[in-house]
Amino acid sequence: MTGTLGDDPEPPERSTALEPQDVRPGRRRMSPDRALRRALSLMAATIIWPGSAQFLAGARRLGQVVMGLWALAVVGFLVAVLVIRPERETLIGWVTDPATLDIARFGLAIVTIGWLGLFVDAWRLAVLPGLDLRRMAVVSVVNMVVIALASGIVTVGWNTVSASRQVVTQVFDATETTPPLQGRYNILLLGADSGDGREGLRPDSLNVVSIDAATGDSVMISLPRNLQNVPFPEGSPMREAYPYGFNCGEECLLNAVHTAGEDRSDLYPDSADPGLDATIDAVEGATGLTMNYYVLINMEGFASLVDAVGGITVNVPTPIAMFGETDRKRDEYLPAGRQKLDGNEALWFARSRIQSDDFDRMARQKCLMVSMLDQLSPQTVLLNAGKIADSSAQMLATNLPGSELAAFADLALKARGTQIATLSVVPPEYNTANPDFAQIHADIQALIDGTVETPATPDPADETAEPTEPDPTEPGETEPTPDANITDDLAAAC
Repeated sequence: MTGTLGDDPEPPERSTALEPQDVRPGRRRMSPDRALRRALSLMAATIIWPGSAQFLAGARRLGQVVMGLWALAVVGFLVAVLVIRPERETLIGWVTDPATLDIARFGLAIVTIGWLGLFVDAWRLAVLPGLDLRRMAVVSVVNMVVIALASGIVTVGWNTVSASRQVVTQVFDATETTPPLQGRYNILLLGADSGDGREGLRPDSLNVVSIDAATGDSVMISLPRNLQNVPFPEGSPMREAYPYGFNCGEECLLNAVHTAGEDRSDLYPDSADPGLDATIDAVEGATGLTMNYYVLINMEGFASLVDAVGGITVNVPTPIAMFGETDRKRDEYLPAGRQKLDGNEALWFARSRIQSDDFDRMARQKCLMVSMLDQLSPQTVLLNAGKIADSSAQMLATNLPGSELAAFADLALKARGTQIATLSVVPPEYNTANPDFAQIHADIQALIDGTVETPATPDPADETAEPTEPDPTEPGETEPTPDANITDDLAAAC
C-alpha cells in the first residue's frame, strides 16, 4: 500500500459512450454547458473577426495573420468611404469595368475559400472536451447553417459580378464615344419585332430620350411607326435616294426605312447594319436632333427581362386584347386597373392593337418604360443579376460603349424620381400623313427648353386630320390616353 491514512486517491472519472474522449494533450475537460458556450463563441468570433477563433484557441500565429489582414481590409474600406470618398460615378465605373470585375472575381474566390476554411477549422476547434453528442450535434448544425449562409452571400456576390461582366462584354462592346450635343445626350430607343411571319426587322416603337448631361433631367419624344414623308438630314446617304423625304406613298412609313436602307446597302458601304443607320438618319430628320447613341430592344427579349425581375406593375387603362387579328382565340384580355404583368402580358400590353390604334399603343409603351425605371430597385437587380444578364444579352443591341456606362448610370440615378416631360407626334396635334416637320422641330426644342405649350387642336372640319378613336369591339369602348403622349409628368399620366 502507498499513501497515508485519510489520503485515499480519488477514483478515476468514469466516461460514457455519449462523451467523446479527449486524447489531445493539454486540453482540459469542461462542463457540457461551458463547452457548448465556448464552441458557439469560437464560431461567432469567426463571423465577426476572422482569425480570432484560431487566436483564442491557441493557433496564435495563424490567428494573428488572418486578424491583421481583416483589420487592414476594414481600415482600408473606412478610409475609402470616410476620407477618400470616391464619387458615385467612379464607383459605378469600377463595377462596370471588365478588368476590375475580373480582379473582383479572383479576389472573391480567394476570400471565399479562406473564409470557409476558417469556419471548418473553427468547428474542429469547437469540438471541446466535455461536449456530449447532443451538444456536439448542436454545434455541428449551427456551423453548417453559418457556412451555408456565408456561401449564399458569397454566391450572390459572385453571380452579380459575373453577370455585370457578361452584360458589359457582350452588350456594351462598342468603343467609339460621342460628346454631349449642346449639353445633352440624345439616345434613340427602338422596339423591334422580327418574329416569325414578318419580313425583316421592323422597329415599331421609336422614342428619343434627351438627357441633360449635367443634371440628368430628361424629356422623351415619341414617333409613330406610320409617320410619312420623313426627311433625311444633310449628309445622310439616304438623302441621295430620297432628296424630298421618304415620300413614295403609303408604303413609305417611318418603320419601313429600315427595309429601304437594307435594300440600298450600297449607300452605307462601311455599315454593319445599313437599315439601322438609315433609321437613325430618318429619326434625326424627323426630330431635328442628332443622336449620340441607340439602344435596340428586341420585344421577345423584353418579355424575358420582365420575367427575370419578377413582373412589372402598371395601370391598365382599359381591357387590353391578348390576341391578334388572325388569332382564332379572341376572348382573352388584360383586365383594367392596376395589374402586375408577367413577360407575356407586358408584351401584349405594349403591342396590342385590337380595340386601339398605334397612338394608344405608343402611350402604353411609354408607361411601361417609366414603370420599369421606377420599379427596378437595386435590390431587385442584385437578386436577379444572372437572369437579367441572360435576358439583356437576348434583348439589347447598342452602340453605347461600356466606358460610358458609369456616366449614364450616374445620370439615371440623378433623374430617378424626377418628372419626365414627353411629346408624341400623334393626331390630333400632328398630322402623320402630311407632317409639318418645321413645327415638330420647334415643339421639340420648346420641350427641351422647358417652354413647351400644348399644340392647338386642329379644326374638326380638317379632312386631312386622322381619326383618333378606333371602332371598339367587346368588351368595352377604348378611352384614348393623350396625357401619356403629351405631358409634363409621364409618371403621373400613367
